[in-house]
Amino acid sequence: MTRSLKLLVVVLLMVLTKTTVSAQRIAVTSNVLEDLLLAPNVGVDFVVADRQSIAFDATIAPYKITPKLYNRNLTFRASYKYWFSQAFYAHYIGADVVASSTDFLLSSLNLRSEYVGVGVSYGYSFVLGSRLNLVPHVGVGIAYGNSYEGYDQMLKPGEGVEAVTYPGFRPIVTRLGVTLQYILR
Repeated sequence: MTRSLKLLVVVLLMVLTKTTVSAQRIAVTSNVLEDLLLAPNVGVDFVVADRQSIAFDATIAPYKITPKLYNRNLTFRASYKYWFSQAFYAHYIGADVVASSTDFLLSSLNLRSEYVGVGVSYGYSFVLGSRLNLVPHVGVGIAYGNSYEGYDQMLKPGEGVEAVTYPGFRPIVTRLGVTLQYILR
């Protein structure tokens, strides 16, 4: 894990341990779109004021299906959300912080990057039941980190291509999906 990911995890744990909330003010979440892409994820959303919440979620995909097809991903997100109605209902806008390490290979297409970024997001919560919501959301932002070109996992010792590193800023999607949200009572 890179130094920036470790720092983000420490900050998230500090915030979580300092936040006092009651059971009526917590929701457990999972992004259904990421689940369909075989990237298990889980999150929590804490109400901190009448129309405000903070959310933390993590995604991990440690899969190596074949030597020419794999998806390795570790992503942490923290968000501040302002709800226009009340927390967990209707529209919200948010500010996101994200840290990610991704290594994806499909035949000869290889995408590998490590970054830390910030962005803005929008979502709408559809109420499905007294405790269950469906929340489509999207977020965009900017990130700083490394992307790699020519990366090869070196299947045999002494073979493979060395990666060329491209550090710098780049636009990113901070969040995208449809989240299933279960409100604890």
